[in-house]
Amino acid sequence: MLTAGLRSLPSRRIAAFGVDACVLATWGCLVFAFVMVATNADPPRPGSPWTSQAIGFLCMTAPALLYGAVAERSAWCGTLGKRVTGLRVETTLGGRLTFLHALLRNGIKFTPWECGHTVAHQAAFAGDAAPPLWLWLAATIACVVPIWWSINLGLLGETPFDRWTRTRVTSR
Repeated sequence: MLTAGLRSLPSRRIAAFGVDACVLATWGCLVFAFVMVATNADPPRPGSPWTSQAIGFLCMTAPALLYGAVAERSAWCGTLGKRVTGLRVETTLGGRLTFLHALLRNGIKFTPWECGHTVAHQAAFAGDAAPPLWLWLAATIACVVPIWWSINLGLLGETPFDRWTRTRVTSR
């Protein structure tokens, strides 16, 4: 386990996040390789930012959400990152999460990530035109919310999405 040298729960959660980011990056590389092979390295460009967003959601965000929800519902009670750092996700009463509970938790957790994707897709299709004003809200969520959650994790030992979903991350 990666717990040697990682004494505090926040530092272990950050390490778990790093492991899970590697899992998701590996998935992204596999999807990219598949697309390149399937299209002879010439994938068609989506017709709109919303089509592009939907493709990105189906290929990256949905699998990431399912990875988190299935893993947190499993007997491991956590993702691979939490497993190797000796952590588990449970309800505030100490029970295992249901699949829907874990899906809600991960849906909230990945909202800033998806907002970042929205900004990227809209910007890519905007060209030289100014992006729509509403996109600033998505950009703010993508940038500010993870910082807010990180501050909460450091100061309180939990994130707002832990509180909102009545879950906690504990040592095994």
